[in-house]
Amino acid sequence: MLKAAKNCRRDDGFWNVSLHDPSNYGGKELTGTALLVYGMAWAVNKGLIPRSEYLPVIASSWNAMVTDAVHPDGYLGYVQGTGKEPKDGQPVSYDSKPDFDDYGTGCFLLAGSEVYKL
Repeated sequence: MLKAAKNCRRDDGFWNVSLHDPSNYGGKELTGTALLVYGMAWAVNKGLIPRSEYLPVIASSWNAMVTDAVHPDGYLGYVQGTGKEPKDGQPVSYDSKPDFDDYGTGCFLLAGSEVYKL
């Protein structure tokens, strides 16, 4: 799954809401990106996937999140809100306020905890 996900990543380091269709709510999205970074970093740290292949992806995506999504006051942008469908949490932007902030923060911190171990 990680190999397929790696190939769906955007040039800016983020993943779209829809991995299959970039025109379906395309754009930066922190929560899914953070969870993919977490999974890749965890798997590298456990020796399950090749560090040399995945470290550049992890580093690029982590840097994109830190550079593009973290506000000066620490608030996170590009966090999708909750709902049964992606449309329920739209629009996602740097300044949008999701209905459940802790979800994005938790995803971001999970990713950071594994990136830190690298």
